[in-house]
Amino acid sequence: MDRYAGESRRLKTPERVFNAPLFGLLRGLPLDTEAGERGMRVLLVDDDSDFRQELSDLLGARGHAVSGVPSAHHAVTALEREEFDAMFTDIKTGRQSGMELLAVTRQRWPRLLVVMLAGKATVETAVQALQLGAFDYLRKPVRPDQVQRVLELISQQLALTRVGAKPLDPVKYASALAAEGGYEVLLISPPPVHIAEEKVSHLPLDPENPSQIQHAVEGFVTPKERAGVVLAAVEELLARHREEDIVSLLEEIRAILQGKGPLAVGYDPDKITATGALAVRSSIVSADAHATLESLSNPIRRLVLRRLAGGPISFMQAMQAAHLDDTSKISFHLRKLTESGLVAHSAGERYHLTPRGKGAIEVLGSIDELDAGKESGNRVFLSQPRKSGRG
Repeated sequence: MDRYAGESRRLKTPERVFNAPLFGLLRGLPLDTEAGERGMRVLLVDDDSDFRQELSDLLGARGHAVSGVPSAHHAVTALEREEFDAMFTDIKTGRQSGMELLAVTRQRWPRLLVVMLAGKATVETAVQALQLGAFDYLRKPVRPDQVQRVLELISQQLALTRVGAKPLDPVKYASALAAEGGYEVLLISPPPVHIAEEKVSHLPLDPENPSQIQHAVEGFVTPKERAGVVLAAVEELLARHREEDIVSLLEEIRAILQGKGPLAVGYDPDKITATGALAVRSSIVSADAHATLESLSNPIRRLVLRRLAGGPISFMQAMQAAHLDDTSKISFHLRKLTESGLVAHSAGERYHLTPRGKGAIEVLGSIDELDAGKESGNRVFLSQPRKSGRG
């Protein structure tokens, strides 16, 4: 962490984000948006103290808890000490690059959503940051409505980690599935567990060896007429393996259980990335979820795909669907959609869904309609936090 040592330098010509009339405009905006319903924990990184204060006040007015720091070094210290949902960081953070900070956070805190703050001269770098895993970027000087919009997108992304139901105890859920559903249930979860229901068997979760899970499920389910599997703490698997590999594992388990019983997957929403939660939810409802995960992982691309479900659209209509006024940003997301094979586009033609794109729309619809309240059938649930230290 030596590259983050030392104090940050002041920008010679700091760009101002808000003036008083603009800040007043934000105060007049309605607070009934999704972003305003749940306060987020935000880390703000910029070496301009006036900028930090103005943006902190703005975010605080939206109901979010904000911590401001002047450098990447201070940001890493704050991340080691506290948990945050999102980080706004200038591309130039004094002596260190915001891109370096992005790389560190992607590696150490993959759940954190990073928004880059870019001046006109650094927009190209901001687009590169999207390619490297940044959630979004804002151009300076930033308008209040743009901040509001990115907060809404962050809120939508964080909502992917929650399934709209109260947390469940995996042991109690497995026991209820056995007692009320008549299934023999294999519970795969971290030890220790105390099981009273005789139809529930326990396999200690070994997150280093996902192949062991598949073999254990196959051996447990194959000889039985009615069987179910409850896999808890899937975030521990996602922390050690590629999302695509865990999706493939869940798809294999679904195939093994076909015609015999349900698969239930639980996770701690505070320890899973938004894309990890999307991967889990997609695998529950789609046999080929891994093919579309990257394109579905961003809320802007999801908005464009939903608009395309109604028919071909132009570049400008894609911008309108995503509520964007930044041509560089929408170009990036449209390129990602075409590279993934979900969207097709030729010179002089409109953008339109491919057959794979239509399948992605079905995945989105299935996720939206996933009923977490059913006591039978595949489901995703929030695990009650285990009494252990913060991961």
